[in-house]
Amino acid sequence: MRWPRLPSSWFLPRSFDVLGMLRAQLILVEQGMRVLNGWGHGGVAIHDAAAELRVVAEAERVARRDLHNAVRDSFSTPIEAEDLFELGERLGEITEAGYALIREWELSCSGPTCLAPDPYLVGLLDALADAAVPLAEGLRALPGGAAAKYADRAIEALSAAEHAYRAAIADLENEPDVRRELRRREIYRRAEHLQAAILRVARRTGYSVYKSR
Repeated sequence: MRWPRLPSSWFLPRSFDVLGMLRAQLILVEQGMRVLNGWGHGGVAIHDAAAELRVVAEAERVARRDLHNAVRDSFSTPIEAEDLFELGERLGEITEAGYALIREWELSCSGPTCLAPDPYLVGLLDALADAAVPLAEGLRALPGGAAAKYADRAIEALSAAEHAYRAAIADLENEPDVRRELRRREIYRRAEHLQAAILRVARRTGYSVYKSR
């Protein structure tokens, strides 16, 4: 009696390029950061920036979901599955925090025109953009040990964002308009959330390397 011949693919473990998918998600996160920084420097109008970030945020959510599904269905992964889940989720927090900031500014606009970002906010955004550079390099270096070094550089770079945040909050004492003071304070708080999101990705990147050694 001859048994039916079954496809060999039924017995082979499924394999996905999960790091490639993480890097694809990272590209969208970087795009969102560029939009945010471009708006801060007056290169993009607030309504255009908000619309573009909405599109980027939706594409990033799809990429994050695809990554999570691939990690769940993979037989093995280059770094631990838990770390890939966490990195994907925390990367998404960066895009969400950036969109929340730009949306808050858009909602606070009154009339046909909007005020330009103040120098303190621009300084904050510049510091966050600088920290995002070594962060991206670290993610692209995974699973190599250099990823942890890049992550440490990102964390160090965030100290400039902390100084910029402190300077921005201190300047609120000089704001004569109470309503404008409240708006500025909320925007700075949103920028601080973005800083925290970048920090969480950097720490998880380093952690995923250290525990695999």
